[in-house]
Amino acid sequence: MSVTFYPNMIQHVGFAAADEPSVTTQNYACSGGETTGAAYDCVDNRRTNQLTVDTNGEGTDFHIELDLTSSLTADFCIIDNHNLNTATGLFSIQQGGADVIPTSSYSGTLGGALAADGIDAFEITPVADGIVLAKFTSSADAGWDLLFLDVAGTNFGADCLFGELCLGTSFAPAFSPELQPTFDYDMPGSSFNESDSGQRYGFSTHTNKRRAWKMTWKYMSDANKASLETIFLYTRGVKNPFYIDLGESATPHLYYVRFMRGLSFKGLTKDAWQVDMFIEEEL
Repeated sequence: MSVTFYPNMIQHVGFAAADEPSVTTQNYACSGGETTGAAYDCVDNRRTNQLTVDTNGEGTDFHIELDLTSSLTADFCIIDNHNLNTATGLFSIQQGGADVIPTSSYSGTLGGALAADGIDAFEITPVADGIVLAKFTSSADAGWDLLFLDVAGTNFGADCLFGELCLGTSFAPAFSPELQPTFDYDMPGSSFNESDSGQRYGFSTHTNKRRAWKMTWKYMSDANKASLETIFLYTRGVKNPFYIDLGESATPHLYYVRFMRGLSFKGLTKDAWQVDMFIEEEL
């Protein structure tokens, strides 16, 4: 089982929150109703909040641009909670104004095995709505840009929706961990009240299940330990969620999670460590 971390480095590098990300050449609306200013839904760590770009029945291409405070080195891009397949849209990734050549791309449902997308030179055509993971040769720049186009010979089939944008450097430890799914099927949003007479009544705002995993590496090198610590820095510990592939299938199988607590390192030898990590699914 090969585990791969996909941390979002956008918040770590920083950006001007009043202006970034920006949408050009198309009208748009944020989840809060704003139609000008930053398209904040793409970088708010809340994948359920969606940016809506007014493309239904139109043929005008558009950009989602992100000018960062400093250079970001990335080898992957994730677009989460999108509808590009339904909207008959395709996209390309650009850094510093230059097209990035994808080496692979996969689309599908968060928490399920993803399927390979169509790739034509720079352009990626997602085979499904949901989440898309595009990989490319590591590149660094402070200016990143996603260009969205309709399928040749047609207009967009719907307004384009986007929940979250993730850029960063992936990390796969050299050795696989012992994975203990705790599957704490909590029902967040469910609770009960008790009256003065002792009568109880329950209520629930939603019934989504939240899963959790304990991961133990019996051996991890100094170099891999440093990489894992860097990811913990990118997420600011438990503050920001990230994506992870637990290696359950031949193609990527992504979850949106966050650290539940700090990392635990136990020294084995001078250059080797045992590592315990707890992660929990983000709804």
